[in-house]
Amino acid sequence: MQKRYAVIDTETSGLFDFSKPADAEGQPRLANLAIIMLYDDLTLHAEHDFLIKPDGWEMGAEAGAVNGLTTETLNDLGRPVGEVLRAYSALIEEGYIVATFNAQFDTKVMRGEMRRAGVPDLFERTPNVCIMRALTPICKVPKKSGAGYKFPKLSEACAFFKIDEPKAHSALGDARSAAALLRELGKLNAIPAPEVHYAKNPPAPIPPKV
Repeated sequence: MQKRYAVIDTETSGLFDFSKPADAEGQPRLANLAIIMLYDDLTLHAEHDFLIKPDGWEMGAEAGAVNGLTTETLNDLGRPVGEVLRAYSALIEEGYIVATFNAQFDTKVMRGEMRRAGVPDLFERTPNVCIMRALTPICKVPKKSGAGYKFPKLSEACAFFKIDEPKAHSALGDARSAAALLRELGKLNAIPAPEVHYAKNPPAPIPPKV
């Protein structure tokens, strides 16, 4: 069976508290969703870049300073969140494998919005590839303590493979970088089997080689 990938990246109104449910009061909201659809050979099929119209929430100042989004821009150019969620859900229903850099974050963002919208969150039906985890033993960015390797930042992973980041911290720019990194994993035959990444189950630290 051919594997088609949907590489996603989200920008939100703030940072998650991973100790709370995805849709708990005070959790950040989805502001921007980028989806890059890839054929089984990892070549580009289509790109989508959705801004979301706020429905009773505002872009946080700290998050907006990073992603460049404002409440005004989202109100002017955003789409209703239900429309965006339908596009995302359709990919899962069609059998696309979601791939993202830091799957625990992006899939939790989507889970929260789908719950708020009163539709099935599809979380248990969305086995995915966490590009960040897969690259940890490849990029080998040491922890400050020296005890193993830390998860690489997107910028560190891109630097390792000499991938340019022309629009870092935008959903589409980061999704394009993630797609490029997925291709590097493909070249190394190192794309892991998709799985559901639960926020309550962080991976074990990777020890350094001796």
